Amino acid sequence: MTHTTVVPSGQDALAVRRLTELTAALAQDLADGSWTPGPLEARLARRLLLASAGDHELTADRIRATLWEGAVAVHHAGEGRLAALLGHLFAVAEAPAPGATAARTTARALLERIADREGGQDRARD
Repeated sequence: MTHTTVVPSGQDALAVRRLTELTAALAQDLADGSWTPGPLEARLARRLLLASAGDHELTADRIRATLWEGAVAVHHAGEGRLAALLGHLFAVAEAPAPGATAARTTARALLERIADREGGQDRARD
């Protein structure tokens, strides 16, 4: 019998930790108003969520396509904070590391909050 369990590398665990920390920091900054995603960031978050609407999986291919659509602008919009989140999410997208699923789920929840914003305003409040 062959053991086929994939043992997560130290790199995967580090990527999960970085994604978890960045997601928490961005969520806090969004909540307290010290970071306000702009229209491009909201549109890209919505695009990624729509791409994953059927299975809720934020795959590497879907994240790559979203970053590609944002091109150069996403790295400058909002100090590049969404680009950083997507970059860390990409690193964890298919990682088998412990905590990776929870980190992706938390990042997805933050993307939903970002996608619901229009020009710095919560659409739910309008």
